[in-house]
Amino acid sequence: MIRLFYYDKKLKSMKFSKQNVEKLRKKKAKIWIDLLGDPKKELSIIKKLFFLHPLTVEDLVKRNIRVKIEEFKEYLVIVMYGIEKNSHKETVHFHEVDLVLGKDFIISSHAHKFEAIEKLMKNSERLEELFSKGVDYILHKIIDSQVDNYFPVLDLIDEDIEKIEDDLTKKADKKVLGKIIKLKKQIVSIKKIVIPQREKISTLAKEEYRFISKRLGPYFRDVYDHIIRISDMIEGHKEELSSAFDAYMSTVSNNMNEVMKMLSIIATIALPLTVISGIYGTNFKNLPGQYHPYGFWIMLIGMIAMCTISLAVFRKKGFI
Repeated sequence: MIRLFYYDKKLKSMKFSKQNVEKLRKKKAKIWIDLLGDPKKELSIIKKLFFLHPLTVEDLVKRNIRVKIEEFKEYLVIVMYGIEKNSHKETVHFHEVDLVLGKDFIISSHAHKFEAIEKLMKNSERLEELFSKGVDYILHKIIDSQVDNYFPVLDLIDEDIEKIEDDLTKKADKKVLGKIIKLKKQIVSIKKIVIPQREKISTLAKEEYRFISKRLGPYFRDVYDHIIRISDMIEGHKEELSSAFDAYMSTVSNNMNEVMKMLSIIATIALPLTVISGIYGTNFKNLPGQYHPYGFWIMLIGMIAMCTISLAVFRKKGFI
C-alpha cells in the first residue's frame, strides 16, 4: 500500500504512479510517500525517480536492520524503531520505520501501521503546517512520536513491577519469578534498541546534515532529552527488577529456613523417642519394667513428658 501526499501552496494527496510523481518533481512540489507493507514493484519506480542507491532500496525492503543514519549525495537515510506493548499478552513489539529524506521529499517505509504516522496523515491541518516549513519537519515529527511512544510502555512496565512487589509481600511463588524474568527480558530488549537510537538522535541534535534545517536543532535536542529520560527510566526499572528478584530469593530462602528449622525441631524431639522405642523393641528377655502391669503406660507418659519438656525448652530459646 502506497500513500502519496504533496504540498504545492496547499496540501493534497493523489494516487501513486510514475507519471504523477514526475509531474510533482517538475513542479518542485514537496512530496511525502509512505510505503506500508512490502511494495517491491513500486520501489523500482521510486528508485529511479529519486536516484536511490541499491543499498537504500535494500534497507527499505528488509526488516529488523540496525538503527542507523547514513548520508548520501541526494538524500539522508534514517532507520528508527517505535514500540508497542500488548497488555493482554504482556509482550513488547518494536516497529521499524525507515526514512529517506531529500531536499523536497521524504519517503517512509514500515511493515505495519504506525500510530504516529496514521494520526499525522489524518490531521491535514497539522500536516499542511509541517509541509509549509519543510519535509524535514515531517521527519522530526515521526521520530519525536516514536520516542514519545516509549513513555506509556515504560509506565505500563512500572505498573507491572508494582504488582510484582505487592505479590512478593503476600506470597513468593514461581509465578512471581516468571513475571520478574519476563519483565527483565523486556527491559533488556528495550535497552538494546534505545541505546543506539539515543546515540543517533544525539547526532541529529549536534551535527549538521544538508537536508535538515538548522532551525530543527532545538527540536531534536528536545527529542534527545526525552530519550535520555527514557534511558534513565530503563535503568531505574532494571534496578527495581533486580531488587524484586533479590527480595524473591530472600523470601524463598527464609521460607526454606523456616521449613528446615521445623524439621530439625521435629527430628530433635523424635530422636529420644525413637531410641526408647528401639530399646523396648529388642528381643531381650529382661528389660526394665517389662513385666510391670503399667510398664507400657509409664513408658508412654515418659515419652510425652520428654516431648513437652523439649517443646518448652525450644519455646524458651525462641526457636518456635
